[in-house]
Amino acid sequence: MTKQLKADLSLILVTVVWGSSFPIMSIALKSIPPYSFIALRYILAAIIIGVISIKKLKNCNKNMVKSGVLIGLALGIGSILQAVGLVYTSSSKSGFITGLNVVMVPLFLAFLYKKFPDFKTIIGIVISVIGLGLMSISGDLGLNKGDFLTLLSAVCFAVQIILVDKYTENTDIAILTFIELLTVGIISLVPAVFVDRLKMDLNTFSFGAILFTAIFCTVFAYGLQNIAQMYTTPTHAAIIFLAEPVFSAIFSVFIGDKLTGKALLGCLLILSGMIVINLQLPQIREERKEERKEEIA
Repeated sequence: MTKQLKADLSLILVTVVWGSSFPIMSIALKSIPPYSFIALRYILAAIIIGVISIKKLKNCNKNMVKSGVLIGLALGIGSILQAVGLVYTSSSKSGFITGLNVVMVPLFLAFLYKKFPDFKTIIGIVISVIGLGLMSISGDLGLNKGDFLTLLSAVCFAVQIILVDKYTENTDIAILTFIELLTVGIISLVPAVFVDRLKMDLNTFSFGAILFTAIFCTVFAYGLQNIAQMYTTPTHAAIIFLAEPVFSAIFSVFIGDKLTGKALLGCLLILSGMIVINLQLPQIREERKEERKEEIA
């Protein structure tokens, strides 16, 4: 099994874990306000990875701190904007707009590095976005301030994917992930204190939800993302992350949600887009090698 394939399977596993969190969080957020949940989740995750990697933390340097903070800021601001946007827009529209980061990643890369996606990548993106639209869009298609805030969050998530690609080479992933998660926890603590006022009803389920999302959806998932993205391109990673709403829809069936025919077709289109992209694995491997050579030079 090649490193590229291992990276792809790892990123798919990440989307499975993230997808499983949606039904869990939808129940837990009835007891804990969103900012407080985000703050508790990421601070606990940072503590866990800090304890596990305590011996490595002494090797932390200025560059690691800078890299981790930048990635954490992009992820944290994106998470906060997405949470605020959800107050003013529907969850279905939020899911679709957030998923548009798959389009933003290659556009940003084209602007920054003058590297334009090839035809197969473009086709894969178009097929996946259509599938995402079928899964997510229904009812009112008008734009409001919630949609705009969610669009800004998608920009942040796209930037996070690109920053992970830029800073994970030749660094300690454990230290980088610790700083990233701690940064998200700290910046989300501000609205948790001043907006939510840390009001929450901690029960057995909500505590379990925080623990599950901290360990599996944060420490494990972001750590694995940071490792896997060293062996693939940001655009390829963004396409794979579109599988997150697919697994979210599947897992949500267990709490009573129905997987409609339109949603099922959307799932199939997203997976088809991923397959189109994966038909060019050898080319992606060569692109990854060339990009690393250019960065070293």
